Amino acid sequence: MYTQLFGHYLLNNGIIGADELHAALTALTRIKVKLGAAAIDAGYMNAEQVEEVHEIQHTIDKRFGAIAVEKGYLTDEQARSLLSRQKNSNLVLGQALIDFGFITNKQFEDALNDYKRKASLINGDTEEERMENEMIGLLGINDMPDKDFYADYILLFIRNLIRFLGDDFSFSGVSRNVTVSMNYACTQEITGPLSATVAIGGTEHGFVGIAARYSGEELNETDGYTKACVGELLNLQNGLFAVNTSNTKNEELDLLPQESFEKYMINIPENGICVSLSFSFGDIKIAVVKH
Repeated sequence: MYTQLFGHYLLNNGIIGADELHAALTALTRIKVKLGAAAIDAGYMNAEQVEEVHEIQHTIDKRFGAIAVEKGYLTDEQARSLLSRQKNSNLVLGQALIDFGFITNKQFEDALNDYKRKASLINGDTEEERMENEMIGLLGINDMPDKDFYADYILLFIRNLIRFLGDDFSFSGVSRNVTVSMNYACTQEITGPLSATVAIGGTEHGFVGIAARYSGEELNETDGYTKACVGELLNLQNGLFAVNTSNTKNEELDLLPQESFEKYMINIPENGICVSLSFSFGDIKIAVVKH
């Protein structure tokens, strides 16, 4: 979440424009090192171990480093050293902006110091908690009756997007009390002690981009396979959310089969949310309505 939060700070404070942020985020796809690749490069893990950890992440909501330590593939010290590379993503974003000539080194220094100062004022026992509290504030859900549900669900979705698609995206808006349209979308119903309708989709480029990133294949059209890939990502998200809910609240949730739509529209009430994200491959939306 470092990249998204710092990028939003730069954009919100007029230090860079939306097009400049998009260009820098696109560049990050070429220079951002995944934790697994970093572990292989450091000689800490082999490719087979990395793939095993990635597969486990499809079933439990845990960070790569935490799983690798539990499996005995990394020591705590090794995991911390690898995580320090990811924590420098603010620096990577800043370097990309500097290289493009969008900001100077002095502007980056001043912005980073101001961002760190303001971030330190956000309550949280750990750095991760402070980041999540900052994200909740960015989403504007503190006044919602079902704040805890939306915070848990959206934060998990953001973590999963970073894990399975990449972190080259920025926030382009949060909508409530509106009707949202998507050119292509996959939806799923969560049922049980709580029920909700969730959807992910967007422009054709955005929709195909989700499928391509998730599958790791080169895809160019919205065919049945593309829709199945996006639906599987949504099902993974909701499955992990159901597992988390069972573990933390002892409530068992059920998931109905995913559905795919073209020209999809969903009404977002005041107690609902639609988060718009701009990836380097296109724009996507995540709509969540708790019933």
